[in-house]
Amino acid sequence: MKKKFLLILFILGLTHCGFNPIYKDTNKSNFKINIVSIEGDRFVNNVVKNELDRISKKNSLRELKIQVNTSFNKIVISRDTKGSPSNYQVKVTVNFVVQDGEDSKEISFTEKQNFENISDIFEQKNYEETIKENFTISIVRKFNLKLLNNL
Repeated sequence: MKKKFLLILFILGLTHCGFNPIYKDTNKSNFKINIVSIEGDRFVNNVVKNELDRISKKNSLRELKIQVNTSFNKIVISRDTKGSPSNYQVKVTVNFVVQDGEDSKEISFTEKQNFENISDIFEQKNYEETIKENFTISIVRKFNLKLLNNL
């Protein structure tokens, strides 16, 4: 009985507190995305292309032409006493140029993270690719939200 009362109280509290999901309108895009050109890091480009294809509505009358330029940088932050790299910073930058009819707008996003060197080279390579993929998906989601809010 006590659990049911708490559950009902919780549900009523959520409905009246102004709770609104962040990504509520992400699937309400009303535009078709046409990628005019894509340059930069090949792995990041593939993820961007797949994500943009996923959010694009193929049968929409409104068409956005997009130019994409990506970059991935891995920078050594610090070295140990032997001179081997011990800490890295990875940085993914994606620049979008959006043309909507006559209007043109440039939007840029950057994600970066520091991490320690992993002794296993295979594991470190997989970790870097996971970071690249997650950063790129995050950037495309931010880009989609920006399109939904500004266009």
